[in-house]
Amino acid sequence: MAQGPQQLNADAYDEEPHFDSIQGLVSGGEVLVNEHVYTLSEDEDEPEKTVVDDLDNMSPTELHDMGLLFKFKKEYTEAIRYLEKAYKGYIQSDDLIGGILSKIELAWLSYNHVGTDGVSKAQLLLAEADSMVSEHINRPGINEVRARLLHYQGLIKYRNKEFGEALKMFRHARTFCWHEGLDAAKIFDSMAIYHERVGDYQRSVNYLQESLKIKKNIGPQWEEAVTHQILGRLYLDIEDFPNALKHLEESLQLCESLDDLKRHANIQNELIKLYIYRQDFESAKNLIETIESDNKHRNQEIPHATTLLYKSFLHYIFKEYESGLQLLTTKVIPVLKRNREKHPLATAFRLEGSFQNKMGQFEQAVESIRLALGAFKEENVIDELAKTHIELGKIYFSRHEEGLALASFMEALKICEQNGLNYLTSYIQDEIYKIDQSQWQEIIQKRGNHERIFEKERTLLEALSALSQEEGALDATELGEKTRPLISLLRVGQAMSGERDLEKLLALIMGETEQALDADRCTVFLYDKRQNELWSRVASGIGHQVGEIRFPAHLGLAGYVCKTGEVLNIKNAYQDPRFNKEVDKKTGYKTENLLCMPMRNRQMEIIGVFQVLNKNSGSFDKSDEDLLMAIASSAAVAVENAQLTKDMKISFDSFVKTLSSTIDARDPITAGHSERVAEYCTLLGDQMRMTAEEMEALRYSALLHDIGKIGIREDILMKDGRLTQKEYRHIQKHVFYTHEILKNIHFEAHLCNVPEIAASHHEKMDGSGYHRGLAGSEIPLSGRILAVGDVFDAITSRRHYRNRMPFQKVLTILERDVGTHFDGDCLEAFFNVKLHKLCQVLMIEKRLDDDEIVDSRKLIRDIDSEVTLREYHELLSKTSMTKGEMDVHNKFTMLYHQGSISDLD
Repeated sequence: MAQGPQQLNADAYDEEPHFDSIQGLVSGGEVLVNEHVYTLSEDEDEPEKTVVDDLDNMSPTELHDMGLLFKFKKEYTEAIRYLEKAYKGYIQSDDLIGGILSKIELAWLSYNHVGTDGVSKAQLLLAEADSMVSEHINRPGINEVRARLLHYQGLIKYRNKEFGEALKMFRHARTFCWHEGLDAAKIFDSMAIYHERVGDYQRSVNYLQESLKIKKNIGPQWEEAVTHQILGRLYLDIEDFPNALKHLEESLQLCESLDDLKRHANIQNELIKLYIYRQDFESAKNLIETIESDNKHRNQEIPHATTLLYKSFLHYIFKEYESGLQLLTTKVIPVLKRNREKHPLATAFRLEGSFQNKMGQFEQAVESIRLALGAFKEENVIDELAKTHIELGKIYFSRHEEGLALASFMEALKICEQNGLNYLTSYIQDEIYKIDQSQWQEIIQKRGNHERIFEKERTLLEALSALSQEEGALDATELGEKTRPLISLLRVGQAMSGERDLEKLLALIMGETEQALDADRCTVFLYDKRQNELWSRVASGIGHQVGEIRFPAHLGLAGYVCKTGEVLNIKNAYQDPRFNKEVDKKTGYKTENLLCMPMRNRQMEIIGVFQVLNKNSGSFDKSDEDLLMAIASSAAVAVENAQLTKDMKISFDSFVKTLSSTIDARDPITAGHSERVAEYCTLLGDQMRMTAEEMEALRYSALLHDIGKIGIREDILMKDGRLTQKEYRHIQKHVFYTHEILKNIHFEAHLCNVPEIAASHHEKMDGSGYHRGLAGSEIPLSGRILAVGDVFDAITSRRHYRNRMPFQKVLTILERDVGTHFDGDCLEAFFNVKLHKLCQVLMIEKRLDDDEIVDSRKLIRDIDSEVTLREYHELLSKTSMTKGEMDVHNKFTMLYHQGSISDLD
């Protein structure tokens, strides 16, 4: 969908190689090169070989280091040759540590860059390395080897999209390596890329900066170049253009000094992307001209094709359609086809279609877009597939083919709704409205009706219940038996229809299923595909929560059902050899008979297993099997929806946290401010007995209350001295900006007041606040709470123009301003918060070393958990204290003054 550069970040060039986020895509998958998951396209042509000395005259260490250099420069054949020679040399000289390290590097090269047998060869090499480590576990230096091995195993997990397992291995690897060594730096890189994937950009930046600090100190330069490049891409992804430019140029200079032509070419493409993002088309054009005049760059076939793809896009921006199309069809598409670069090829096809449409070549445009659709579908790039359907719809609409346009937009809408691409749905609905307002109204109506889907069933349920109580109509027992399955099904459906919390949903399903089947207990085991395990967090009918139960997916009767898809109706569980007695041992429960059935989604994939235990009257029969099958069918849909809701909520929460931390991070002094304010507000809201939905809205408002500072000049925001009146008026505008930004974000119904709450944090009870001058009850309650949390954090934190205030003065200010600035009820609730809970929040974003962290946690634990802020305030006013009071005072004072506010985690 070719559009102007202001939409580039969320549109056609969103995830292409060199148009991508840090992870990138090459031939439809993430590629991890040099232990990193940013991707540079891999062509089949070997780069120009670097000439080195004869291998026989080099030591194993020299061979190993030279192999790594070749690996960095993507001369993989040479890298393998040198590392194999290094391995033999290490073994001959009885250097076990060097030998294992070479074997690990060879495994990684085999996994990524050897032919069809590369994966199996890599697994064999890693298994051999693992065995060698186990045999010499007490040997000096073996921990660094363990770290490298775990790290590479984690990278393979990441490559296979087992992200949770990958992160576990990265963390485990860190425990074995020297914290200022190169392996630690590489692990930081990998952890940064993991957190970037989930949208936690601030943590990614922190890890990469730590990595860079290590690499600058110990080298080698090529490793430093890698981290600069990743960091530059990350900053580009979050549109921090100055930092992106700084790090990409640093990497570029290092690559020039190392004569790494391919990486140099790719970084130049990143710089073109940066210029286009910030609409500096002249700089983008100049860099492209410089690149085209460089024969060395022109020899890098795929990077050069990428450069020309950018050039084609610039032609589109400047409406030079004929030149752009010719360049695309003669210089870009043939190269991408020849090298089987399907993802960028799909993007090129889409851009080709946009050119052809502008030039009146309608049929050719449709064909090009269809080629793009096929490629994106084959590569399973869902968001780009939806965007391409949108582009096709726009082309049809421009040709007055309303029926075909509507079909394309409806297909795009379907893809978005099935995959949670909510950021595109409003745009698609607007396009549908232009074509068919009745269709648009039906779409909106369906969304409105979603929550009322079980209204008819509820009415039927009430009718059936009433009928079963009628005297004389039928025998009550007979009628009860006839209606019980239907009533049970309706009860389950009614319970599931409104519940989106996964754990609550599972509890509801199990409780209703127990009643429906007259069973003592029901457990729903969900299938964790990544771990190949079955798990259940809730087990009803026991009388107490047992925590999470988790076991391999092939074990026990539940495992058998998960593996085979069969239904099991067992009369005596302990006589069946497949029964897993360990679950009973963990729960203290005795299973006698059971009914076990798979739970399948709409694609007929098994996503879990129902296990209903101990029928209260005899054993389970065929009617029980039929009823459970019906329940399982409905439950599978509800569980998948709840899991999707949970994933979306996690993503949105991560987005909000990233947004707030990015704003706070503009000024190192204020880092952590929004998070602390959110925690203070949560403590206060809890004291005021707010509902869960009110608390969620308050928390998001607190995290986002300063987002408007993105519109404030940095020199004013970070000024060391006091502000002038003019500067103060400028900084007050951030509240208005906050409201304007947030009102354009789509929030769920229960969060719709977030913009109003967030924009009221500088209002005062006497009406003297800003930006609207609200007073008293005109200010939302959550806004009054937010005002307390915001001021408390501001005066207990250091600022450019002053130090952290003495704590007694802080409390005096709060009490003094009741009625003028603060709501009395809110402040009273705040003073009833436990002191040790406030301490936990105060420590957020303090830069402490490991010993200080341990000390602070101990101090917090040792503070009397019953002491409130009010009691501590009264304690401070005393002329003399008891030993216990002095102990509380001393510990709090140590915590309050420990460390300093920092911009890093």
